[in-house]
Amino acid sequence: MRYETVKSIALTVLVALSIFLTWSLWTYKPKYEFPDTKYVHKISIADQKDAAQLIKPIKVLFDIDDEVFGTVYDEDINSILSQMSTWNIYNLGGARILNPEKIEELSHPDKGNRVEITFPDLVPFDLYKGILHFEGDVLPNASFDRIVIDLDGDGKGGSSVSFISTSEGREYKSNVNAERVATLLNDTRAKKNVYDEYTAMEIKGPEEKMRTIYVTAKEKQMSINQYAIEYFSPEKFKAALFRDPAKVRRDDIHSAGEKYTDDRSLMNVDFTTNMIEYINPGMETVTETPYSNSDVLKRSIDFVNEHWGWTGNYRYFNMSLYEKKTIFQLFKNNFPIFNEQGMTSILLNWGNEEIYRYKRPYFSIKVNIELPGRIEKVLPSGESVLNKLLKDPNFKPEMFESMLIGYKLSKSTELTDVIDLEPSWYYLYGGSWIRYDLDDKRGDMGGLE
Repeated sequence: MRYETVKSIALTVLVALSIFLTWSLWTYKPKYEFPDTKYVHKISIADQKDAAQLIKPIKVLFDIDDEVFGTVYDEDINSILSQMSTWNIYNLGGARILNPEKIEELSHPDKGNRVEITFPDLVPFDLYKGILHFEGDVLPNASFDRIVIDLDGDGKGGSSVSFISTSEGREYKSNVNAERVATLLNDTRAKKNVYDEYTAMEIKGPEEKMRTIYVTAKEKQMSINQYAIEYFSPEKFKAALFRDPAKVRRDDIHSAGEKYTDDRSLMNVDFTTNMIEYINPGMETVTETPYSNSDVLKRSIDFVNEHWGWTGNYRYFNMSLYEKKTIFQLFKNNFPIFNEQGMTSILLNWGNEEIYRYKRPYFSIKVNIELPGRIEKVLPSGESVLNKLLKDPNFKPEMFESMLIGYKLSKSTELTDVIDLEPSWYYLYGGSWIRYDLDDKRGDMGGLE
C-alpha cells in the first residue's frame, strides 16, 4: 500500500472520529443535576416587624400659649401619629438650606404655637410614606429627624409642616388642612396637664454660638424593676446566618463562650453577655459603594425580618451612612435600655454586597418579678442634671447633643437568668450615650458603638 493512501485513510478516520465526538457532546445529557447554590434558610427565631413599629419618635414637644410641655410616652405619641396618619400632606417642596439659628427658630419661635416631633436619628422619606400620607408619587431622596407643625395656619393656605434634617441644615416644607391641625391643637390643650413641663436652657454650641436645649423642669419618681429573661439558642442564629449551616464547625468551646466557623465567616457566642457577633470578613468595605440612608436602614430591617429576629421591643436608634451601620435599641416601659457592653442593642454593618457584621443579644425580657418591697428612685429634673454637668470643668458644652431618661441593664447578682433595670439619666456626648451617675456625676458609657 502506498504511503499517500495510508495517509488519506488515517485522515478520513480522524475526521469521522472528530464528527462523532462533537455530536456526542452536543447530544449528551448528564444523569445528575447541579446543586442549587442559593441557600434559603426558613428560620423563625422570634418576630417580624414593619417600619412603623421600628421607626418611632423619641419625644414630642408642644410650644403652646408661651408654655413648653411634652411627652416620651408611647400612648401619647401613638395617639398623635394616629391623628397625623389621617392627614393629606401636600405641596412637599425641595430642600431649603438653613443655618442652626433658623432651624431653632422654626421649632420654637418667639410667637405662635408649634409641635416638634423628634426622632433619634435620620428617617428616610421613602420609609415613612407608609406612616404618613404624602400627596403625589415622588418623594425627596432625603431624610429628616424632626417634624415641626405650625398650629396657627389659616384656612386658605393651610398649616405648614416642616420636615427637618438638623445635621444637614435642610428643611422640606409642606402643607396640611388647617382644620386637622386645629383639632390637634384643641386636643393638646385639653391634655396639657398630663404632659411633662419643659424649660429652655441656653448652652454653648459649635463655633461658640449659643443654642437652646429643652429639658424637663421637675424631678421624676420611677421604679427599679427585675425581669426574668428567656434565651434563644445560638444554633438558630447559626442556621439563619451561615450560607451552608451543614458545613459550619463548632469549636473553641469554653466556659465563657464558643465559636462557629465555615470557610468564609464566623460567629462568636459570649455566654457572659449572652450576645452573638457574626462577622463576614470578605464583605468588609474596601471601596466606596454609593448607599443612601434609605438603602442602609431598609436593608437592616429586611435582614432581621428574614430570620424573624426581633426578640423584643427594639426601635431604630442610630445610623451612620459612612460606616453603613444601623443600631436598633431595646425599649421597656416607654424608655430605652442601655448597657455598657451593648447587651440592649442590635448592630448591623453592611459591606459592599452583604452583611459584614451583625452583633446582638440572644435573649429577651419576659416576666416582671415582683420584688418584696417596691424600690423607688427619684431622678432629678433634666434642668438640674444639665446645670451640674455644665459646672464640671471637664465637660465641653459644644459636645453635648441631647439627654433622656433610660434604664441601665445589669445582670442580677442574686438570681440566675434575671436582669435589673435601674432608671437613670443619659446624655448624648460626642456621639456616645453616657449615664449620668447621681453620685459620680459622669458615669459609664451607655453601650452604643
